[in-house]
Amino acid sequence: MGDLMKAPGKAEPLPFFRQLIYASGSAGFTMLERMILLYMPFYYLPPKEYALQNLIPDRTYWGIITVLGTTLLAGRILDGLADPVVASLSDNSRSRLGRRKIFLLAGGLPLTLSAVLVFLPPRGGYESIVNGLWLGLVMAAFYVAFTIYVNPFLALLPELGHNNSLRINLSTMIAFFGLIGILLITVIFPWIVNHMQTTGIDLRSAYRYTVSGFSLLALLFLYLATLGFSEAKHSQSAETPNIGAWLSLRRTFSVKPFRTFLTGEVFLQFAMNTVTLGLIYYAVVLFQKDQGFMVILAGLATGGALICFPLVNISAKKYGKKRIITFGVFCLSVCGFSLFLLSFNMQGVNYYLSLFMFALAGFPLAVLSILINPTIADLARADYRKTGESREAMFFGARAIPLKLTIALAGVVFAFLLSAYGKDIAHPLGVRLSMLAIAVSSACSYLFFSRYPEKEIMNILEEEIVDPDELT
Repeated sequence: MGDLMKAPGKAEPLPFFRQLIYASGSAGFTMLERMILLYMPFYYLPPKEYALQNLIPDRTYWGIITVLGTTLLAGRILDGLADPVVASLSDNSRSRLGRRKIFLLAGGLPLTLSAVLVFLPPRGGYESIVNGLWLGLVMAAFYVAFTIYVNPFLALLPELGHNNSLRINLSTMIAFFGLIGILLITVIFPWIVNHMQTTGIDLRSAYRYTVSGFSLLALLFLYLATLGFSEAKHSQSAETPNIGAWLSLRRTFSVKPFRTFLTGEVFLQFAMNTVTLGLIYYAVVLFQKDQGFMVILAGLATGGALICFPLVNISAKKYGKKRIITFGVFCLSVCGFSLFLLSFNMQGVNYYLSLFMFALAGFPLAVLSILINPTIADLARADYRKTGESREAMFFGARAIPLKLTIALAGVVFAFLLSAYGKDIAHPLGVRLSMLAIAVSSACSYLFFSRYPEKEIMNILEEEIVDPDELT
């Protein structure tokens, strides 16, 4: 099908300052998603040590089903169904603002509002199934809005990144701003909550006020990103005939290297989202500290990631993305298994070894943040060169379906472990087992990433011309 390939349209290099502005959008949607993943379970199902009522039932139905797990799963299923639709609409858009920017403008406000509503259940002072229904609805709205914004945002990566080096640089900037968002949510957010409590504001009210403030900040980042580029000037996308969502989805999944890489990412995302869901429980239940200790754990991981950013960027260009990714998931498996063993006695030397493992986890966090998206971008550009079909958004949209179901599954499994085996200091086995789940899932990820045919993809892209101006 090589004869169908069309040469990419000539596009101006995206200046360095504009690269930063575009990448800053990552801080916005990362803040909102991490805020929900970190604090929503704790907000609705706090440990008994906090003497707060649950807002939703924590019982297990039919052996495995929980209200929290069901709401997470329902939201992600709807989100997954929306992904190929949004991707197809974006790929086929003919808006004068650009086929990606119009979706960024439309998705930012609903994304922010739905994040705030997650923390405003109708029965705010006591346990109720009504709160579970509310949570399911607003989580579904949040993730659909998340898709409307994030899928076109990521689809810009292969269009604004005109070669492999620039794609890695753009992804590094996106990861950097994403990490800034994580730091704001994991370090500054709980500090503000604790400070509000010292002034006499109750815990859940402090959460609601802080959520509102950070959501407004996220909204500013989301819309700032739309000022960083002009698709007419900077995008190297080409017009292709309209392709229906189902056909586009089928053609994307027919790419075998894409399926191989995606399977590895599925297991990696399960592991990383389990870490996110469990972070506050690790601080309170395993380390037996107050919730503020989560700042230390998150700071160690994100600090380690920041230190590793230059190393990951340079090493990926020198040795290839695959080699660095596989080493990263191997490290994550080692960290998860070590923490599972250490969690039975986090005293003395084991305490400091556990802290070191959280710092070491910064390396796989840097790898995940930087190298996954440019690899998907490579696959999208390679497919374009073979088929002449510009389906960048569908590669990210098709990938999102199993990934979001996996993230939902991580929520279901995590909620089950807490409900069935314990989530308190007196009964911590559920929290401990989540670390073992991280180790096993990371090992599975390693097996699939090691089979990804990176050389085959890069050979297709070897004709890309490196413009020195694009690397500044």
